[in-house]
Amino acid sequence: MTSEAFEPSENEAPEPAPEREPKLHIGDTVPDFELRAGPRKKATLSSFWGERPLALVFLHALDTPFAIEVAVQWRDGGAPVEKAGGAIVGISNARPYDMEAFRERWNLTYPLLSDPSSAAYKAFDVTPELPGSFVIDPAGALRYAHRNGAALDNPPTWDLADAIAEITGKKLDRPESKVLPPIGAPIVGVGPRGKAAAGSYTCAKCGNADYDVLDVSTASGMLSRLFNFQNRRFSAVVCRKCRYSELYQADSSKLRNAVDLLLGS
Repeated sequence: MTSEAFEPSENEAPEPAPEREPKLHIGDTVPDFELRAGPRKKATLSSFWGERPLALVFLHALDTPFAIEVAVQWRDGGAPVEKAGGAIVGISNARPYDMEAFRERWNLTYPLLSDPSSAAYKAFDVTPELPGSFVIDPAGALRYAHRNGAALDNPPTWDLADAIAEITGKKLDRPESKVLPPIGAPIVGVGPRGKAAAGSYTCAKCGNADYDVLDVSTASGMLSRLFNFQNRRFSAVVCRKCRYSELYQADSSKLRNAVDLLLGS
């Protein structure tokens, strides 16, 4: 009797690989690491969460634009975390000198730790391509976890701030974000650039109410091909404080009329 290995036919799709169960779950004690806090300085993760909750943010590889997106988001929109009584620390898989140059170039106000071996990435079940954001309480327990499902799947800073506020007991007034209609909905146009009327549009990331409406044209660059944006026109509402942007597939004249109606401009 002979045995034969099963080979799927050409028309039969292979079974999808099962999703891997994360090793760290909410409530688990997170592992501690000694990482480089600069070219000549070392620091342990536990030294940052020992006195107050920690928002631990892993960055994409620094040679991608996604790393800048996340780093600047936390630089400009991390105030809610501090108001909740927490601290922010970023982790990069870059070498210490490259990491320090990146931190200085983008004027990052929070510590950035170097993990060139990606040991911390692996322990938290993330990668430089698909990083994540976490909240750790002063006892070292994991209280919030967001692992990116796509390159730009970054959580709002307010989500981490709310998780920290649950630990500290501080009350946060999270602003309601009034967004524009979804793509494909009838749009009638947006008022001039400037400050939104009180109680109207606020940035979903940092709560700021100053915004710009900009025209965006895309060509066949790497990112436009990646997200299928080739040769299209969009309009964007851009927060003036943290630069968080929302894209809408409509020409700016129609979008401006819509924001006029929605924001009371």
